[in-house]
Amino acid sequence: MSKILGRSLLSPCLVSNFYKETQCIHLKNTLNHINEIMSRTYSEEDAAYQRSLFSCASGNTKSYNRIIRDAKKRREDRYHNHSDLPICSRDKMPTDQHMPHQDFSIVMQEEDTVAPSMAAHHVFHSIGIIRSFFEEKLNIDKMFGCDTDINAVIHYGSNYANAFWNSQAIFFGDGDGKTFGPFYNDIDIVAHELSHGYISSQADFDYVFQSGALNESVADVIAIMVKQFVNNESANESNWLLGENLFLDKVRAPALRSLKEPGTAYHIDNLNYDPQVGHMDDYMELSIFVDNGGVHINSGIPNKAFYLLACELGGNSWDVAGKIWIAAVSDPLVTRTSTFKQFANATIRAAKNLFGVDIAVKTRQSWLDVGLQLENI
Repeated sequence: MSKILGRSLLSPCLVSNFYKETQCIHLKNTLNHINEIMSRTYSEEDAAYQRSLFSCASGNTKSYNRIIRDAKKRREDRYHNHSDLPICSRDKMPTDQHMPHQDFSIVMQEEDTVAPSMAAHHVFHSIGIIRSFFEEKLNIDKMFGCDTDINAVIHYGSNYANAFWNSQAIFFGDGDGKTFGPFYNDIDIVAHELSHGYISSQADFDYVFQSGALNESVADVIAIMVKQFVNNESANESNWLLGENLFLDKVRAPALRSLKEPGTAYHIDNLNYDPQVGHMDDYMELSIFVDNGGVHINSGIPNKAFYLLACELGGNSWDVAGKIWIAAVSDPLVTRTSTFKQFANATIRAAKNLFGVDIAVKTRQSWLDVGLQLENI
């Protein structure tokens, strides 16, 4: 059985549409890389080995520290450089242990007080807030399920218009300069990518079809909670937009995604617009060759369910709704191949166990309101 280990912030459909409009070579190169991230599969043995490298990276020292690496400062290794791919296969490993982000030099780490650049400062500071949010608001002391350091790579690629999680580190491009600006300016984008690491340590949803859409959705949910926390916004005060600083044209593209109204975050022209859907009536049955079966498109459905519950409950989204979603991700009945219905049932179980029948009923209703057919509680 094979696994896809890369997680892309942007969907290939989005980048493809903007490339068709602008003919920007940087977007074409980004699109090629996204397609590789989302289609490259690895054996279970490769995945397990790379996970062991990741989880054991801290050794015997106190870890879970922030480490910022600069992709423009590549460490030359005469034996091994495979940083353009999500992970390194075992048959291409050198004699020593290696992870792709180790190809890049460290420019800032936990004990540093002065950042070498604004990009390093943004990511370093954002990771600190996100790490504290996980611990203080979600009761998660290690977001990756282990003590390993939190590695982030900035200035990835050449005018690279994306951010991604490769199963061991988060990577941020500077944008193509025409459609997209830097991918590290929004703390919610940083939180989204780090959340993929958390999801991998729990349900580890396969990155295809409904399970892949859940992977993207849970990352969006955690990201919006972090944004609301930083902005000191309640659920009903938030605009529920992710990536508001990402697009350079704020008129056509106010944000990357809307959890409140999936499909309204941006538009290119009358034919090309945000394709995300927010109701099962609009669910898109897509080939695995189109956005891995709609992982970025159909994720709007569980996103909307979370939005509806959080606003129905009021207050801070992380106090009740967020805890329900987090508990569902670690529910032993939620597996790599879980569907929307299976995850919805897990949220209802979590709501009942954590907060009682009344909250469970409201949780169920949020899923009914996005078109899921569920059994009575």
